[in-house]
Amino acid sequence: MNNKWILLLVIAILSLTACTSNSADPATGSPAAEAEGKKTVVVSVMNVTPFLETVVQKYEELHPDIHIELKTTASEEDLFSIVSGLGTEKYIQTVLTEVMSGKGSDLIEMKMLPEDKFVDKKVLANLNELMENDSSFDKNQYFQNIFQSQQEGQGLYTMPVNLMLDMITGNYPELLKKANITIDDKTWTWDQLKDISKKVQSLEGKDLHAFAGIPPEMLLSLFLEDSYREFVLSNQQANFDSDAFRTLLQNIKAMYDEGLITESSGDQKESVSSADKIKESLFTYTLSNRAETLLTNLVDSNSQIFQRPTMNGENQGWRYKSSNSFGINSKSEVQKEAWEFMKFMMSEEVQSSDYLMGIPVHKDANKKMLQEAAEKLKANISDEKFLDERVEYAGNVLEAAHPSFSIDKKIESIVKEEFDSYMNGQKSVEEVSKLIQNRVMTYLNE
Repeated sequence: MNNKWILLLVIAILSLTACTSNSADPATGSPAAEAEGKKTVVVSVMNVTPFLETVVQKYEELHPDIHIELKTTASEEDLFSIVSGLGTEKYIQTVLTEVMSGKGSDLIEMKMLPEDKFVDKKVLANLNELMENDSSFDKNQYFQNIFQSQQEGQGLYTMPVNLMLDMITGNYPELLKKANITIDDKTWTWDQLKDISKKVQSLEGKDLHAFAGIPPEMLLSLFLEDSYREFVLSNQQANFDSDAFRTLLQNIKAMYDEGLITESSGDQKESVSSADKIKESLFTYTLSNRAETLLTNLVDSNSQIFQRPTMNGENQGWRYKSSNSFGINSKSEVQKEAWEFMKFMMSEEVQSSDYLMGIPVHKDANKKMLQEAAEKLKANISDEKFLDERVEYAGNVLEAAHPSFSIDKKIESIVKEEFDSYMNGQKSVEEVSKLIQNRVMTYLNE
């Protein structure tokens, strides 16, 4: 066994040790906590992170009558699941089975789960109602778009406690200027990105790609996010057997066939460093998960940041993802306590902490982090007015950002599996679109 696999197994074992130490049956809670007269809130998570461990510890110190159980699907028999991705499928299936049987956890980590299916089965509480009935919760303290639902109607069923800004980084501003290219990122499309890349390649050579080191399935996920509701309707119907979807697949394949995007960088076939990607890429897809990282990108004269292009040129604005978003079980007997813990994760105290992984959703906490980042940058930037303008712009970008569409991971998995057979030439685009349509409809009807 080589050193790489030894390291991976050590990480898995350490993670599982932490995970399995905090598990409980959501139907019964913690026997020890109940014996002490405490109420137990069971939180279903895919993995126990340092952030969750720390925030639980601090909350229990402030609320000695409450016990928070972090419940994960990982076990000592799943040593490989953490590092192989197999744990994702197990987490989805386990949580789905629990909530459908009425035995789900009180608070549920939703980032990998099918929100559409959960809402359709009415297993998540409407957070709008909890906020409206809680006079102590001030929505104005937060970026308002975190209260934007992807569901039709007035319901809000998941809440992020951190943000990661979704953006495209331009790595060679001087080459765009040399080619007399100006990008309006409010309206630019993937077709325009292709044309821009071809124009720069005609001047600089084929070794500079639009993107380097991006696998086709990753680009497919970005395209699906842009047009998910066109292919998966809110009434649990699918529309993959369509000209629009076939065109989407053809456009992705064409970008790789034409050498505009490469799956590998240079002569590397397995792994690609960030430095290699940037060196060979006109653009880089980026998830900025720190206020300091965002501000550093904004003041860097050697790069630019853009909103992600769209398929049709309709302005979708800045978008974000979240590595920690939660929903509350509508059948929970401790729904009020679960809401209080969720609020604590969103509090200025937690949002301003150094253990928060991601950009804060709390506006004052974010302002504080941006100001701290600006202080660090002053050593290399003499123009304080410019720096202040960049800090203000960063705040405006985050204020305007709205959630990227949450794709059902099972549907995404089906699409990627069949898409691979189209990319390698085994099946036609017509065959693949029909297979995806049939498999997705079977899943939606389960």
